[in-house]
Amino acid sequence: MKLQALFKADIELAPALELGAGPLGRRRIIAITGGRFCGERLSGRVHPGGADWQVIRADGVADLDARYTFETDDGALIYMTFTGLRDDTTRYFRTLPRFETAAPQYAFLNRLLAVGIGEIGPDGAVHVIEEIL
Repeated sequence: MKLQALFKADIELAPALELGAGPLGRRRIIAITGGRFCGERLSGRVHPGGADWQVIRADGVADLDARYTFETDDGALIYMTFTGLRDDTTRYFRTLPRFETAAPQYAFLNRLLAVGIGEIGPDGAVHVIEEIL
């Protein structure tokens, strides 16, 4: 499989909102408060207001379901969603992002598949997103 770098995103996060244990696992919501993304073909800021809705399973792995809104430096809006898994015991954090935009200059995002590697740092989450060629 060939990959091409798309961007790196530094995501600012609110403290986790712990909802407690339910029938599917322990649920928590982590709000997005801002951030930046930077790549060769697109860069800009992360709007506050998205979130990562997580279910922590019995084996400790988090099922991720996130929604972000990006604004490029030239003013285009991009909606990104991803699903994924995060296992803090093995430092495994992988995502499957999808994109949607009405901006013609970024329409290529509507037609691509991508993969991501993430990690939680002291200041939030870091995602490295690559396009599958």
